[in-house]
Amino acid sequence: MHFLLLGASGRTGKHVVSEVLSQGHTAVALVRTSGGLAPRPGLTVITGSPLSKSDIESALSAVPSLTPSAAIITLNTVRESDSPFAPQLSPPRFLADSCANACAVLEHAGIYRIVVMSTAGAGDSWANLPWLSKAFMGWTNIKYALEDHDLVDKEIRMTKMDWTLVRASRLAFDSPTQKPTDTKADVQTLGSKGVGMRLTDSVSVSSAAAFLVKVVVQGLFVKSAVVIRN
Repeated sequence: MHFLLLGASGRTGKHVVSEVLSQGHTAVALVRTSGGLAPRPGLTVITGSPLSKSDIESALSAVPSLTPSAAIITLNTVRESDSPFAPQLSPPRFLADSCANACAVLEHAGIYRIVVMSTAGAGDSWANLPWLSKAFMGWTNIKYALEDHDLVDKEIRMTKMDWTLVRASRLAFDSPTQKPTDTKADVQTLGSKGVGMRLTDSVSVSSAAAFLVKVVVQGLFVKSAVVIRN
């Protein structure tokens, strides 16, 4: 398969790139910063913004002999630091507008499969989120990212896309010495509502990335959301 990747230079996105290429697929990645992702065999890197439809169109046509059959979005909002209290730098609708642009461009090109990395607590999974997690999100600037994910969750359902929202539990990121190809643990799916979520739940970025690609390749959870954890 040939993929369009948005967010490929991020901590989760880099794992998606490795997973796609390791399976023999190819991809074109639209990245916001030149040099944020090094080209590799099977990977074409285009500099641009997901807030620009013309940039997404350029990415779609970047490899004339290949048309993406699906898109994977692993974009996230940006804060001044990793602290949950750090001020938000991304526009309020960064995720929602980026996803809307991607859906519009893909639909116009006749491409309908899109898988989006979301978060546990978004949409109808909020009710089953542990109360301490709810409190933490409400007290910190993480609430702005959740609001944006909620907008994506609401608006993508109004499109004609064959969408999947993968609602990851707390992401466990790599240590600086780990590589994107490290061993991936299986994930457990908890349905759209995340029934049974626990405060201790987490999912490694490598596991989440492998699941995102699996959902596309195997045609899983079409027009559905799913909460995942290790």
